[in-house]
Amino acid sequence: MPDERTGFESRRRTFLKSVGALGVTAAGSSVATAQESTESADSLGDYHQALRDDLTGRGGNRTLPAGEYVYGTTEEAALEAFSLEGDGEESTISVDTDAVPITTAGRLNVSGGAGQPHEVSYKGLIEDASFSEGDLLLGVAYVRSDSEHAQAKASFKYEYTDSDGETTYSDSFVQRGAEMDPTGEWLRYFFPIEVGAKPDGSDHVPFLEFWTGYGDQTIEFGGLALIDYSDDDVDLGTLPPYDYEGRSPDAEWREEAHERIEEHRKTDLEVEVLGPGGQPMNRAGVEVEMQEHEFDFGSAVSVNHVTGDEEDDETYRETFLEYFNKAVVENGLKYPAWEGGWDMSQDDIRSTLDWLNERDVPTRGHYLLWEEYTTDGGGGMYIENADELSTDEIEDLVAEKIRNHAETFDGEVSDWDMHNHPIWQSNFRDTEGLGWEAVDRWWQVANEATDDELYTNEMGAIGGAWQRSQYLDYIEHLVENDYPVDGIGFMGHHQQQWGQMLPITGDRSMEEGFDAFADFDLPLLITEFDIEIFSRRNAQDVAVQADYTRDFLTMAFSKEAVEGVMSWGFWEEDHWRPTGAYFDSDWTLRENGEVYRDLVFDEWWTHERGWTDHDGVFETRGFKGDYAVRARKGGLTGEKIVTVDDETETVTVELSPDDEESDDEESDDDVECGPGRDDEPGKGPGWKGKKGNGHGKGKRGNGHGKGKHGKKHGWKENDERT
Repeated sequence: MPDERTGFESRRRTFLKSVGALGVTAAGSSVATAQESTESADSLGDYHQALRDDLTGRGGNRTLPAGEYVYGTTEEAALEAFSLEGDGEESTISVDTDAVPITTAGRLNVSGGAGQPHEVSYKGLIEDASFSEGDLLLGVAYVRSDSEHAQAKASFKYEYTDSDGETTYSDSFVQRGAEMDPTGEWLRYFFPIEVGAKPDGSDHVPFLEFWTGYGDQTIEFGGLALIDYSDDDVDLGTLPPYDYEGRSPDAEWREEAHERIEEHRKTDLEVEVLGPGGQPMNRAGVEVEMQEHEFDFGSAVSVNHVTGDEEDDETYRETFLEYFNKAVVENGLKYPAWEGGWDMSQDDIRSTLDWLNERDVPTRGHYLLWEEYTTDGGGGMYIENADELSTDEIEDLVAEKIRNHAETFDGEVSDWDMHNHPIWQSNFRDTEGLGWEAVDRWWQVANEATDDELYTNEMGAIGGAWQRSQYLDYIEHLVENDYPVDGIGFMGHHQQQWGQMLPITGDRSMEEGFDAFADFDLPLLITEFDIEIFSRRNAQDVAVQADYTRDFLTMAFSKEAVEGVMSWGFWEEDHWRPTGAYFDSDWTLRENGEVYRDLVFDEWWTHERGWTDHDGVFETRGFKGDYAVRARKGGLTGEKIVTVDDETETVTVELSPDDEESDDEESDDDVECGPGRDDEPGKGPGWKGKKGNGHGKGKRGNGHGKGKHGKKHGWKENDERT
């Protein structure tokens, strides 16, 4: 498959990783340095070496030292330490798959124990090592099961003799992630352990075990390991699986967010149904079916796949239209792409914009200004001979590029990232002879060249918080000096390795960031949302990604100032961080994709049916957006396509005779207002082609969103500009 990102995107990853490191350091987090273990690398089996390489090579503040293996250094040695206790049978199997690095596993055929999980366990006693209170350990296991609703739970305890001479057990010291719901594929689980005090008694023997007594089930364990970090500088928060504050389903912030969603994203709707003579029609069946959100749930799109003719390209286009209502061309409008520096034709870029505009999909322009001379960061102004030019020549060249770009695509895009990466890269402002005066001029040029809205765009303010204060200062400068800024954009890229899944509320939290920028009274837009995790094979990484997707979207949707969330791609085969995509390479919807779908097209989607009252009126409440409103009484039908927002009062539907039916064919009480979404996404007409009947012009209409918010700030005369 051709890849329009080859080369420059890999370089951008390198840059962003280095920037992420600076951001984490600035935030005060420490980064653990990989250390040599006393174990010889030659003594490690392939799996144990691969596991160590993974944990010591992660980067960011999730890098771990080597530690010491407790259950031996080979798969076989670890398996020998574990045995089944309770009703069931145990056997050893070979693992023949390239999907995971293990080669052997223990299979447990569990019987009985339903309701008493601890009565059947897979247990590994540790008789040749001792631990002290406060020591940190990390348990690891690959687990799978073909049994429906399989369950297991990890535990680390002391077995000891109490004062009465009885064998008893301490509480478990596993700190998080103990519960497992194995599936038919091998998935890895981590179990961070902080060893507690030894209970009063004697003969304390520590052990790791997995409770499996949840009823009849077959469950397999491989890749068993226990890593001791007691001699290393590691804290509990550094150990996987990773979490974030506010994740709990009953966290207090959720109720407030749902109340804000009810207040800001929904509105009352009154439907008046009139007969052919203008008389109110009581007991008329009414259907109010949402077609499109007012809120932007968009995605970046690839020129190659919008214009391609392969089967995957067709699926790509269909999937985009099915799941998203706004677009940004990921690379096609960057200067090196448009001006021939990358292998991308102007005809294909034009065709991509045409395809989107023909379907009334508002499309963002990315970007007009990026203070980078070359393409090393993934874009820039594409000035290859900058060292041969004077600052006056550079200023004029950049101004001309901005003017040409804005005029070339005027009316074809809804808004622009006018100033991209203003905090990460201030190369032009740091150049003597350019500085803020040149930036002032470039904003003015853009404002004069187009009526399309002009946004800023930066990372590390909502996706992480390591550039938040600098970005706030930058926006304050724009607003105080009356720049023509129409909105504030945030690159919501989250990398698990850098700990960028913010707390939901509190200090340096997601909510604090939204609220701080909302004070500028400008629309806020998440321009590039994704969540990169370490591995799709790690069950707990997948779970936290899904939960953070849920919570990020919920918080964003609940904040009145936020106008949308643009995902930065959706398919694994065309995503700059493949673990962050919503769809696997075979188009299977991933867990984070299911969360996105269920929120956008179920929890936040309105499809109501009912009957008019004596006055011919049906009242309901729904999410703001485009609707098909239908009514029927006997052989009379009517339909109206409307945009429902705070300004909408009464929608009047006038009924006329239905040529295909008579009054004898359907009674007043036998209402079938039309099909809704099927239970299975992608099947029902309310989901597939949700714009419906060719009426789905999109909330911005044929003008493609020009001036949705209007120019909030004028531009001062030159002598008043900073």
